[in-house]
Amino acid sequence: MGLVLDEQKENDEVFEEGGLKFVVGEDLDQFEGFDVDYANSFLRKGFTVSIMGFTGGTC
Repeated sequence: MGLVLDEQKENDEVFEEGGLKFVVGEDLDQFEGFDVDYANSFLRKGFTVSIMGFTGGTC
């Protein structure tokens, strides 16, 4: 699962926050919510998405 740029589809939900538009596919309804953040540091620069209530594996 990840963050992608895509065109809005008929059954997608649309949210706008802080001037940004988020399109969420209907297949993601099973999750409690999402936390979208922007990092700008030496180690990481860009958007990160965390899924509330989802514990993924580690490598």
